[in-house]
Amino acid sequence: MTTSMPTTAGPSVRASGGGLPGAVAAEWIKLWSVRSTWWCLLGGAGLMLLTTPIIGATMANNKEKGHTVPVDEVAVSTVYVAQFALIALAMLMVTSEYTSGSIRTTLQSVPMRGRLLAAKTAVAGVVSLLAGIVFGLIGVGVATLSLGDKAESAGAGALGSALRIGVYLALIAVLTMAVAVGLRSAAGTLTIVFVGLTVMPLVLQASDIDPLVSLAERMPNSAGTVFMNASTTPYGPGAGLLLLVLWALAAQAAGYYALRRRDA
Repeated sequence: MTTSMPTTAGPSVRASGGGLPGAVAAEWIKLWSVRSTWWCLLGGAGLMLLTTPIIGATMANNKEKGHTVPVDEVAVSTVYVAQFALIALAMLMVTSEYTSGSIRTTLQSVPMRGRLLAAKTAVAGVVSLLAGIVFGLIGVGVATLSLGDKAESAGAGALGSALRIGVYLALIAVLTMAVAVGLRSAAGTLTIVFVGLTVMPLVLQASDIDPLVSLAERMPNSAGTVFMNASTTPYGPGAGLLLLVLWALAAQAAGYYALRRRDA
């Protein structure tokens, strides 16, 4: 004779995942657990410290005697050198995982690729925003000290200039993240971003063909210059910010498409 034990139905346990907050937390932890993050941030700050006096002196020499140099413009000009430290940081968040093969583990943990891209983009954007604000303040401070009586102080506008620099660098990081997701190669990503930010605008400007010159004025680097300097030529800073956002969104859409279509 067999005795069947009664089964007791316990409370149902509902499995729960981390969702987007969990994916963001994971990317945040991964970012700060590698040395390359610290080297990129220190490298960017170092470039601001070392390059700002040189660019400031060059701008001062190009001014007529008796004219001062706006220190916020010096900081903006220096950012175009330091930005590649944050471009490298955003790029490595993707390309290093493809190089090491750890992207498979990442995709197993966060199988929804849109969520994964959003998490990586959010972390890269926030870190670049905060780092960019610090870079901007360093640039303004160093320019003021190095130029001396030739410096046109930004005064209360220094924080606003630093904030615009931070927003620009955050959007460039978002754009870089999308390119890295699409190409999966560090060399390819750096090449495309460098050409798109620096080479193409110069080539298009040099063509002296009106439609190409107009396009050059609306590329990310040119739009960033207008936005960070709060310039009104050839359009206002609001239009410059809008163009930057549109470039970043277009790159993200292309990156998401590539991420969805290709296997790890």
